[in-house]
Amino acid sequence: MFKKIMKAAIAIVLVLSMMAGTVFVKTDVYSAKKAKLSTKKLSLNEGQKKSIVIKNKNRKAKYIFASKNKKIAKVNKKGKVTAIKKGTTKITVKENLKGAKKARKLGTVKVVVKNNKSTGSNDVPQGGNAPQGNPVPIPTPEPTNCVDIDFSDGDISKFSAEGERVKIELSQNGYDDNACIKATNRAGRNDWFGCGVAMDITDVIKPGKTYKLTCYVKCDANATMTIRSINGSGGAGFFNFPTQVGETKDVKAGEWTRMEVVYLAPDSINGKIRLYWDASNTSDIYLDSVQMIESVVLDNTFKALFTGIFGHVGTCNTYTQMKDYKGFTTTLYNSVTMENETKPLSFLNEQNVSSNPPEGYIIPDSYKDVKYPVINFSTIDNVINTAYEYGLSIRFHVLVWHSQTPEFFFKKGYNNSNGYVTKEYMDGRLEYYIRNVMEHIYNTPHGRDVVYCIDVANEYFHNYDQGSKSMWNTIYYPEEKSESERTNKPEYIKRAFEIAYDELEKFGLTGSVKLFYNDYNTYEVTNDIITMINYINEEKKICDGVGMQSHLDVDYPTPGIGGKISDTIDAFTAQGYEIQITELDVTDYDNSGKQLSYYTDLITMLVTKKKNGANITGLTFWGLCDSNSWRRSGKPLLFSAVFSPKPVFYQFIEAAKSAWNR
Repeated sequence: MFKKIMKAAIAIVLVLSMMAGTVFVKTDVYSAKKAKLSTKKLSLNEGQKKSIVIKNKNRKAKYIFASKNKKIAKVNKKGKVTAIKKGTTKITVKENLKGAKKARKLGTVKVVVKNNKSTGSNDVPQGGNAPQGNPVPIPTPEPTNCVDIDFSDGDISKFSAEGERVKIELSQNGYDDNACIKATNRAGRNDWFGCGVAMDITDVIKPGKTYKLTCYVKCDANATMTIRSINGSGGAGFFNFPTQVGETKDVKAGEWTRMEVVYLAPDSINGKIRLYWDASNTSDIYLDSVQMIESVVLDNTFKALFTGIFGHVGTCNTYTQMKDYKGFTTTLYNSVTMENETKPLSFLNEQNVSSNPPEGYIIPDSYKDVKYPVINFSTIDNVINTAYEYGLSIRFHVLVWHSQTPEFFFKKGYNNSNGYVTKEYMDGRLEYYIRNVMEHIYNTPHGRDVVYCIDVANEYFHNYDQGSKSMWNTIYYPEEKSESERTNKPEYIKRAFEIAYDELEKFGLTGSVKLFYNDYNTYEVTNDIITMINYINEEKKICDGVGMQSHLDVDYPTPGIGGKISDTIDAFTAQGYEIQITELDVTDYDNSGKQLSYYTDLITMLVTKKKNGANITGLTFWGLCDSNSWRRSGKPLLFSAVFSPKPVFYQFIEAAKSAWNR
């Protein structure tokens, strides 16, 4: 009976098969299809990854991938291709069926690796008022694939936990396989230092080289992820304060996200250097597929363009930043302004006052004190020597400034506990300070080679901004009761310019080294500045012009032709002043998206003014990038992090070229 039922069932199946033969035939044919490559060519940029896709894979087969030239592109056992350097190679793909005597060749994939594109230009002005020639390209180094870790071998020895009580472990929840590294127990995280998983890169990087780093990150909760650097060489700031590398990345809970940043190695490496991954919460974080490749990421188009237009293009730097970010600074700029190292507060210390005249110092006839401040020149010497070595010029900022001159400098006996000295004593101190600082600079090897201009005085017309009269005005104008009574013809500012100019005459540098008055919101005190400079220059021209700081915001002031900044430039130009934009940044605290158009209108106006005769001789940005700006919450600069240009960076270049060639 059972056999009869089985025969009947088989017969029914055969009938149904005949009725629906096309369906069964298609299935059989599909299963018999041979595996083949979905493409025969891949194009990648240096550092990029793509997978070779195989159609009709046989689950019982093993697929073998081999690169003909691993220095151009390599491939892992899963067919993921990683571009190493510019060039062309081939990857052979074979199928090895279980039980087969020989692997079958599926074919080859041609891999073309290109250089990462940068801001090339064919119309960059070179040292004059007419556009000509091309920027000199920076030679591309032989890329070095110094780190390539996917944790498939279970080795996490290059990694450590960063942060109090943080633990790291190997996890099976990888990006594209069953291996990655995980950081747990991040409950002690704080926003200043963060915490997570760290990688020691001390032995795999070269001093002064730039590296493109790619990786995949994941967090158990929604977060922003950052890569930070701790520089045991002392280059990350006080107390090895971590610095952000590249842009912050938003990640969704439980999803792998690709990060790509550029890391610049310090100019000298004499201690441990680590990179570490941090999330904005305390959830567990994961890291996989870490790769670092030596790479050039910017050319000198920016520097060549703005050098050709304005003469000097610069940035604000600390000495530490100048050393740590040599490649970044020298690629983009030819000028630096030290953030603090050349201000009176860095030169003068109450504990360093001598009862005897310091050896080699100038003691002017106007000097009435019996004690003598010993000026700390060690930092400025380092700054000058390093700037010369790097091919950078220096805007010296600043000799006379109410905000960062120590209080003891104004007190009797150079003692904070005493009262203020008289105007006659202060005249001598002013001359003593300016002459000895300038004598040291221009007697120092390379001082005259690099220091091309000096802010003699800074922010006089904002010396009430801290709520009370400045110590300078307290001594020179004791009768002054409020800001409304402040004179527009301050005698000590004029005297400072006279002393500085006299020093330049001694060294034969008048005309080659320029003396500036520097201030912010110059468009609000334009007439006051004109009155003061004309007072300074009433006997002869000793103040060359105005430094317009230009700490701006997307909502104020209007940046284009006919706006307040434009009108101020016209007013200074009419007086015959030299003009430098000395501390440029543009905040957008509300993330309105207006920054790109603001910068576009601003640089278009500045270049147009220059082309039409305004003597604008410098453009200086106040900071390297948003992450180290003094106004970082407003994201005011062209770079979000070092070597991470924002779209506004490229638009800034194009707008300037367009205005210059119009």
